[in-house]
Amino acid sequence: MNLAINFKVRLTEESMQGHLSASPYVVGEELASQISQYASERRLGYYPAIDFFQENGGIEKDLLDTIGSISWLVTNLVREEVRVRLRAAFSSVKFESLQTQAFTMPAIRPGQNNAFQMLTEHYTPVQVKVNILASMVRKKENHYEAEQMAKHLVCRWLKNSFESLDITNVKAI
Repeated sequence: MNLAINFKVRLTEESMQGHLSASPYVVGEELASQISQYASERRLGYYPAIDFFQENGGIEKDLLDTIGSISWLVTNLVREEVRVRLRAAFSSVKFESLQTQAFTMPAIRPGQNNAFQMLTEHYTPVQVKVNILASMVRKKENHYEAEQMAKHLVCRWLKNSFESLDITNVKAI
């Protein structure tokens, strides 16, 4: 049975040590600061996604390059950990997409309580959205049971590898 599995993971600081030349937390805070200032100066009612700044400028190019490099490394660390761990749980695992949360549109609005803190967390490239297609060799299982089994297997095999794991969707296809 084939399953589409979507989840979010947050890397631990230990898993990134030795791989990065810059702290993702420092980069996230500086990005939040510059983006917050940009939105305030232009009286925007939202905070743009990083892609906006890559196309239009408005924040330091070196900072954009750094977050791009960190995000590339972080997604590769996540890909490898997921691939190795879930290989034992499923007969096949195919990655549909991996994206650091920092490259998504923030759901935070200027003026919101703790906006800067939430913006810093959003732009810190340590959380990754993962979409995979996995298959299990199980006979006579209905879709609901297969989805519950897949959710259980993902939790079992990945929960100790990351600081946090949030399964957002499992769908039998």
